[in-house]
Amino acid sequence: MNTIELPGCTPEPLMSCLKALGVFRLVAEQVDSGVRGCWRGGVFVLETTLDRDALTKFFLEQYKPTPILAPWNGGSGFYSSSQFLRAIEGSTAPRLELSRNAITAVRSLVTGAAPKDEAKVSLLVQCRSVLADEVVPWLDTCFALGEDGPGYFPLLGTGGNDGRLDFTNNFMQRLGDVISFKVDDPPPASSEGWFASALFADDAALTAFERAAVGQFNPGGIGGPNGVQGGFEANSRVNPWDFVLMIEGALMFAGSVARRLGANTAGRAVFPFTVSTVAVGYGSATASEETTDGSRAELWLPLWDEPAGFGEVRQLFAEGRAQVNRRQAKNSVEFALAVNLLGVSRGVTAFSRYGFLKRNGLAFLAAPLGRVAVTPRPAARLLDDPPLQTWIDALRRACREKDKTPARYQTALRDIDRAMFEFATRSELGEEADRRGLLAVLRAIGRAERTLAGGLAFCKDKYIKPLQGLSPKWLEQADDGSAEFSLAASLAGIEQHKEVGPLRVFLEEVEAKGSFFTWSPGSTSAVWSKRPLAENLAAVFRRRQMEAFRTGLDGVPLISSRPARLHDVIAFLNNSVNVEKLDELLWGLIAIDWPKVKKQNAEQAWTGIPAVFGIPRLLASSRSYAPQQVGERVRWRVSEKDANAKADPDVFHSLASGQSDAITRCVDRAARRLKSGGLLVKGYRNRYQAGKSLNVVSTIPASRLLASMLFPLADRDLARIAKSVLYPPETQE
Repeated sequence: MNTIELPGCTPEPLMSCLKALGVFRLVAEQVDSGVRGCWRGGVFVLETTLDRDALTKFFLEQYKPTPILAPWNGGSGFYSSSQFLRAIEGSTAPRLELSRNAITAVRSLVTGAAPKDEAKVSLLVQCRSVLADEVVPWLDTCFALGEDGPGYFPLLGTGGNDGRLDFTNNFMQRLGDVISFKVDDPPPASSEGWFASALFADDAALTAFERAAVGQFNPGGIGGPNGVQGGFEANSRVNPWDFVLMIEGALMFAGSVARRLGANTAGRAVFPFTVSTVAVGYGSATASEETTDGSRAELWLPLWDEPAGFGEVRQLFAEGRAQVNRRQAKNSVEFALAVNLLGVSRGVTAFSRYGFLKRNGLAFLAAPLGRVAVTPRPAARLLDDPPLQTWIDALRRACREKDKTPARYQTALRDIDRAMFEFATRSELGEEADRRGLLAVLRAIGRAERTLAGGLAFCKDKYIKPLQGLSPKWLEQADDGSAEFSLAASLAGIEQHKEVGPLRVFLEEVEAKGSFFTWSPGSTSAVWSKRPLAENLAAVFRRRQMEAFRTGLDGVPLISSRPARLHDVIAFLNNSVNVEKLDELLWGLIAIDWPKVKKQNAEQAWTGIPAVFGIPRLLASSRSYAPQQVGERVRWRVSEKDANAKADPDVFHSLASGQSDAITRCVDRAARRLKSGGLLVKGYRNRYQAGKSLNVVSTIPASRLLASMLFPLADRDLARIAKSVLYPPETQE
């Protein structure tokens, strides 16, 4: 076995990558069935019985070209006097026998002008039925026939042509440049030099490339303005062997296209490794590239670094799919999730990503969009959660018509796509990196849900439901330990209590039907608006308090599966948290399937408790506070029975009044209410002074103090507050 490196065959540009596949396929099928190949050090490597000289001799003297014909296209040479087509028809070289026979068979099918519409479809069917088996792989790569008509593989344009450039006609021209059409004639004089350059990047024996069109496959070689030094316009130049081997390499995709059409006849993901474009992950990305006018599709070509036989690689390409939650990936974000997060089989180590994007407003070019390494990340399973994918699919369908969809919804979708793709393609590994990535996705989801909640007419028209049912694992795997996450989770987990709904109904116009939410336009419970976060939370507390009073409840029901950490609430009170992050996480976490979340108390951390917070907080919900002597220490026991701290709505009315002394009035009223239940607030020198104003001074805005009352706390933290602000009975004298 010889190891032959092919430095002329690299993963980028697309022409070079396909060229490597063409060499591999032709060697395996025509001269060495045991050849193995892989990508190593950025070049393609062959392990074969051939050496370099034998490989060169094979292609120059023995290689049998695949019949490459597209009689359904006007530029194919069958509807004009094509000297290249006639040259092959008149050839005598045995290696061209298949091509001659195929041309003869096609001549019997075509008549008059190039077919259109139904006549074109009829010709496609005839070609698929009549032409020899050796031609079928090419046909399968060009098109697939489905119930709604033919589908075309974006790799080969629209059926073997790119606009007026017909690949088949150019293929025949380039064949004439590199091999002899006459029996016993030597190959053209320049062929060996071009071959050495194409495979081995050897320019020593190279003569000038041919002036010829290259199409979409090599954006850097198409010429145009500034294509040469000095700013002049360059002509398109191509190494004929590059073009020939590239087209031969495209046939690696044959054999699966026809079988897979029908999985999604309306989409472009039915072809191997081909998905719809999502404009993320590259610097020039614009929203217009997600339309059919701006992009044909994306192609993700697999790279593997361990030598593999041709049969293995052919099977890989025949499957040509990536699965997301038991369904085929339809766009680049889903493909990245499937192969870059959950891992792939068959030894693929990376994918080279190409987008067939319109550039300069003229033509589609196969633009390299980077490589994506395959790194299994189990945490990514959260991103293929069926409820999340179903919701994103609905939003994507709604945003399909870019010129008719309001920009705010498109922006929301792009933010989610960007966050998911960055999570999928980042180079960092480990749990902390996963948490940061998941957190970014959760925040993007929250922004999108908040945006949709402000457009219920749009949601109704586009059949978009509220996002719900997300796995409780988000609470563990996305938790970055921050105060913002803890506070958001505590709020999002506030449960329904009797007739007072869960927190979500106070954020957006939804109705809770068990654990299921539906849009409820006109809901009077929803009070969230474009106000600052603290004002919104204060409004939610007030509305929840009002609904609890109407229902006959004592106090505000603040029961959550994830009570807030007391020191985080104090941080919020002191304006030491990122309110934008807290806001977005809250809107993301309301989509968790909270009935499935197990109750869990937050960890404790010692912190000072401001009296202006602690005194009224004891009255947010009716509770019983009783001191207990434990050795030399006094502890407070908190329960819901026989409440001696009766909830008082008037305590919090003053905070919403907007008056300058709102906090003083709130604290004084709360102190008097506690005294009436036998609980004396610290600050009075004795109980005879109780009832007088405490004259508290605070720089905390009243709206933020009121908002802080909404955060659920565990009973042990309420006990800490009681110890901090109340005198035990024995010290009241």
